[in-house]
Amino acid sequence: MKPRFRYLTADIAFAAVLIVCLALAALAFVHQTHSETRYQSSVRFSIAERDTASIVRDTGQLLQDIDGKLAALLDNLSNKRMRKDIFQHVLDSAPSLRSISLVDPQGKILSSTAASNVDRVFAPSPWLPPSPPPGDWLRIGPAHAGRDLADGMPLSDNGKATPDPGFIPIVHDRSAAGGKREILVATLDLAYLLRQAADIVATSSARVSLLRADGLRLYDTRPADAGLLMIEREISKNWQRGKTAVVQELKAIDDRQWIVAYALHPTLPFGVTWAIDRDELIADARHSMQRNDMTVLLLILAGMACALFGYVFFRLSNRRERERHLQAEAKRHLLESTLNACASAIIITRPNGAIEWANPAYSSLTGYDIAESIGRNPRDLTKSGIQGKGFYAHMWQTINSGQVWRGELVNRRKDGELYDEFLTISPAMDANGVIQHFIATKEDFTKRKADREELEVAHSHLNAVVENFPGALVMEDTFGRIVLINQSIFELLGLPGNNDYILGRPIYQLMIFSSQVAEDSKAFMNRIEELRTAARPVFGEEIIFGDGRWIERDFIPIRLHDKLIGFLYIYRDISQKKRHARELWQLATSDPLTGIPNRRTFFEQIERERARLARYPGEAAILMIDIDHFKQINDTHGHAVGDVMLCHIVRQIRKLLREPDTLARLGGEEFALLLPETNQEGALGLAERVRKVLEETPLSHNGAQINVTASVGVTIMTPQDINTDHALSRADRALYEAKRNGRNRVELALVDPEGTA
Repeated sequence: MKPRFRYLTADIAFAAVLIVCLALAALAFVHQTHSETRYQSSVRFSIAERDTASIVRDTGQLLQDIDGKLAALLDNLSNKRMRKDIFQHVLDSAPSLRSISLVDPQGKILSSTAASNVDRVFAPSPWLPPSPPPGDWLRIGPAHAGRDLADGMPLSDNGKATPDPGFIPIVHDRSAAGGKREILVATLDLAYLLRQAADIVATSSARVSLLRADGLRLYDTRPADAGLLMIEREISKNWQRGKTAVVQELKAIDDRQWIVAYALHPTLPFGVTWAIDRDELIADARHSMQRNDMTVLLLILAGMACALFGYVFFRLSNRRERERHLQAEAKRHLLESTLNACASAIIITRPNGAIEWANPAYSSLTGYDIAESIGRNPRDLTKSGIQGKGFYAHMWQTINSGQVWRGELVNRRKDGELYDEFLTISPAMDANGVIQHFIATKEDFTKRKADREELEVAHSHLNAVVENFPGALVMEDTFGRIVLINQSIFELLGLPGNNDYILGRPIYQLMIFSSQVAEDSKAFMNRIEELRTAARPVFGEEIIFGDGRWIERDFIPIRLHDKLIGFLYIYRDISQKKRHARELWQLATSDPLTGIPNRRTFFEQIERERARLARYPGEAAILMIDIDHFKQINDTHGHAVGDVMLCHIVRQIRKLLREPDTLARLGGEEFALLLPETNQEGALGLAERVRKVLEETPLSHNGAQINVTASVGVTIMTPQDINTDHALSRADRALYEAKRNGRNRVELALVDPEGTA
């Protein structure tokens, strides 16, 4: 077939393939439009059932966890003085809670984290279940009652059906021994529950409501019209009839179709409803399908255009390929001519070692003609038998792994004469990394090897002493001439390795240059003269050079039959050992992020100050500083910005300190200050300045201003403190009071008359 007719046939076949692809794409679009609508409804039913079950499970787990905390709390309230602290500790460990109150059986609030709630009376009559049987029970109140308890507002209309966003009260009611009732009321942050449903609402556009078992709404994610509210009232009735979980399509009074899912928790008195407008869902699905269809159509057209372009490109590149082939053939001929003219013997073998090509220099070296060498293995031609199997095994292992092998071996010429050969074997691999050939370069190494061995014998003893000595060294005789030196002395001392410092030359110039590198050149030269005069061995003497390096020197007098014949200087660079020691000390005593002392160093500093106060009566102050809501900075801006903020805080505080004051980071966002010779007035003044400068100096990061505040606890150390724990516990207590009283404030912990915490 002629090339022109062959190309025309290929063009017609390619056009037919494009037409068939367009027809198949049109049929696929029609089928996809019909099936996608049916699929959307079934998917939404599955999503509704899954989302509802997920919210019920997560909310129930949260309520059960809170109930467990309240139950455990009731077991630890025998100490009335510690109730408030225990309440606050539970709040700190449960971010979903706002307040906790202890209530007697008559409804009177005995103790609360909201101080204004104490001694108020409320009746939890509308809470579910209204009359619990004996034992432990969890009851849920209307949402705005929880808001009242959390904010300390007067208790009001507990029957209000749809409250403003606030807090949900949760009651743990337990019948103790002897019929005594124990009641704890905790307020659950409604915003915390809304955040749990936020991802589901954002991805499904559904409306989610949390209802008590009697139908009272605790929260919903968006307002509902009258028709949907009527559906929810029917759902609450279904719960009473025993229908705890259903997914169905319902029609509201305004004839709108809703996909509704609802589920009642199996053990707790609440349930969840999930609803989405079916017409809106179908409209969104159709819009999405149209958009996807258009995208797919564009992709198909783009693919066909690419295929057409590729076909045309293939037609054009075929002609270019033939031209490149002719050029490559010419280059190959030129390369072969160059290799034939090379003075070194070169052979190319297959992966199994069979010779495929050789140049004329190979024949001159081995005595074998090229014709009789092609197809044969070099070991059959030139192997001498001197090298063992291990030698060749290592060589083949190297080249088969893709590496270049170089080495010396003894081979045999065709006439039987042995010769030393320097051999280099390089693997030649294809684009996939598979070895296709080996290229070997051979050189007659017989004469050069003999010359090298003779030279090595002459210098072997000297090299063994000088170059293999563990350290940089230089030796002088009693006339001050260099009799022994190694290269390491130039590298270690930073000396120019030129002819001024060779054997037989005066050592004085070398010493002068060394003294200029040393930190104190005069002291360096004086010390050399002292060592020569004393003529006694000195080991491990340390020298500091101007570039910060530490050099260790050994000085050894050389004697022959008690006669002094010279001096040996041995130098070792110990800078890294010194730096390592400093780094270990830095890691042990300071905070790696901010560079200020760490907890361990701070406690040692306090102990020294306490000992000083015991010997010399006076005063000192301790400040405990905690950054308010620092977790929000990490959560909002990331931990990297949080680290930048900690360094910013340290810089601001340091501006306010005296030389003897100690600022330390105890961990996380907690810092501490030790102020020697500081009374109560001075400590409070500095604490207020620290609080104010942090409040008024936000961190500027990437164009944003990040504000921060701090709570500060202050106490005074006195000679009566029998140990550091007394003073630290007072400072911690003052810090706790500052945080509990609203944060961004300074609190003072006074010393008891006996001097204890």
